[in-house]
Amino acid sequence: MDWLAAIPSQFESIVLLLAVLLVKRVLQTIAAHNPWQFFQFFCLQLANKVNKAENGQSQQSISGFVAVIVTFTPLWVILWLFADFVAIPELWQGLLLYFALGSLTLVPSAKTISKALRAGDNYKAKQTLKRLVLRDTSQLSAMGLSKATIEALIIKHMQLTISVIAIYLVGGALAAISYRLLLEMHYAWNPKRSNMMHFGGFVNALSQLITWLPSRLFLLAGLLLSLGQQSTLLWRLTLPKIFQLNNDALLQFFAIALNTKLAGVAMYEGKKLRRIEFNPKGRAPDINTISQAYQFIGRINTLLVILVVSYYVFAWAASQSLS
Repeated sequence: MDWLAAIPSQFESIVLLLAVLLVKRVLQTIAAHNPWQFFQFFCLQLANKVNKAENGQSQQSISGFVAVIVTFTPLWVILWLFADFVAIPELWQGLLLYFALGSLTLVPSAKTISKALRAGDNYKAKQTLKRLVLRDTSQLSAMGLSKATIEALIIKHMQLTISVIAIYLVGGALAAISYRLLLEMHYAWNPKRSNMMHFGGFVNALSQLITWLPSRLFLLAGLLLSLGQQSTLLWRLTLPKIFQLNNDALLQFFAIALNTKLAGVAMYEGKKLRRIEFNPKGRAPDINTISQAYQFIGRINTLLVILVVSYYVFAWAASQSLS
């Protein structure tokens, strides 16, 4: 595309990213849609076919590993080969990035839940939250709905936006869509589902490994914004969880930063799953805590944008001085 040719190569990926974010936000505002529904359906049907309850734990784990390979590999090869047949590479890259990025309506959804809770309409809050989480929402109180909403904001934003953008900037659109394929398999085969505990173990570990660095960069940006505000406590309590392949470090950090309780017992398929409760001495989450959460996430996003743009500017300036 001629207009892209005039832009320094260091900024091409940024320009394309901003264009895709704008288009996706507009289209999602006009009509909510989930382009991954068919793939999710396929993953669930595949698991029903090969993940048998009578199989042993090791056999279920092996089946899960094979399912990832046979699902991911042909799709990746097709996407990789198809790029050579596209006349305008930027459009193909933009399309892949569009599908790789998750929903950009997390904050509007959180606002809808807050508004429903304020009006005492717990049913609407539960139905809105149900689209964002795997857990059962039917029995949640106003406090439980607030807590689950905050956790969804943190984890979904990190997985579906921060991680996708980070992988795109480092490895390109094909790497981003490859990550999203694995993440959707993880969602379908989440070990929190009783019949997926072993079958989904491999893709769960793989997705956690891939998102480890982006989530830690997101966390460090939050720590930078918290300097002078109990930052020593935040760092001391979060550091032991930094190298764990899970979301505990993020939830621990936000629980302390927002002075609220997060995680704890949750219901999945009618069964209680006992999880670690972070900051148990904090205040109970409520409507105000939801708004504080997405406002804090917004400030972290702003800082990350400044850091990324600054990096590209310095890289471009360095290349100019060397040439």
